[in-house]
Amino acid sequence: MIDFQKIKLSDRQWVNQCISAKKDISCEYSFGNLYGYGHSKDVYVAKCADCLVSKWDYERVAYYCFPIGNGNIKTALKEIVELAKAEKKNAQIFGMTADDAEIFKSVFLDEFEVKPNRNAFDYFYNSEDLISLKGKKYQSKRNHISFFTRNFNWSYETITGKNIPECLEMSRQWLENNKTDSHEDLINELKIIEAIFESYEELGFVGGLLRVDGKVIAYTMGEELNDEAFCVHFEKAFPDIRGAYAMINQQFVENELSGYKYIDREDDVGLENLRKAKLSYHPAFLFEKYEAAIK
Repeated sequence: MIDFQKIKLSDRQWVNQCISAKKDISCEYSFGNLYGYGHSKDVYVAKCADCLVSKWDYERVAYYCFPIGNGNIKTALKEIVELAKAEKKNAQIFGMTADDAEIFKSVFLDEFEVKPNRNAFDYFYNSEDLISLKGKKYQSKRNHISFFTRNFNWSYETITGKNIPECLEMSRQWLENNKTDSHEDLINELKIIEAIFESYEELGFVGGLLRVDGKVIAYTMGEELNDEAFCVHFEKAFPDIRGAYAMINQQFVENELSGYKYIDREDDVGLENLRKAKLSYHPAFLFEKYEAAIK
């Protein structure tokens, strides 16, 4: 039986060892992502056949991220599917590359339907593009930034233990201002943010914020995926301040992330407005991910 447990800070070493064994990784394969979601949802991790397995547990369905590590991936796949059957749940596997999908199909043949999930594709950008915003295609971004710098008394800061309380206060005010049909999801998101800020330095997160007249009006943060790529997990700005989003995006990459080739800004979860916003920054490529569901 696989011993799934809530993820703890003390798990970071072995989890990252498994993550480092995988060459092509996306936002699912980061310790901070697992740690944060573990504080808002039923997310668990386990070592199975010397591989990292993560589980998103629901009443009828168990979602598993494709196993990674230096162990026996096929054995880990068989064990998690058997566990789901024993718990009388449908197993769904996500976060697979095209190569992962072929491994999965070789194990289970026709038992599962395996297909790409466009809503889960990660958007990867060239860091230099996000810094320079050169060319006609970025004209609107430059216009927003120009308006912001001309009209506001602003400053940029790296996020540290000293200004984290102000970022939290800004998050809570942002939530208060954005009561929508998805309010419960936003409450869960705040729980994740609070958990990450509580252990910010231990998690190895990097972040930046913007002030206007001394008040925090935007911030963003994330963590390293590998030597070439950094993943931005969260970005918050007051939408009524024109240029705030464009400015925090550009300033964060310029001040903190210029040493990375790529910036992963995660997926769009199928939201039309979010997809439009992410495409407007002209990604270098979309990281395709596949999912498998039992037929």
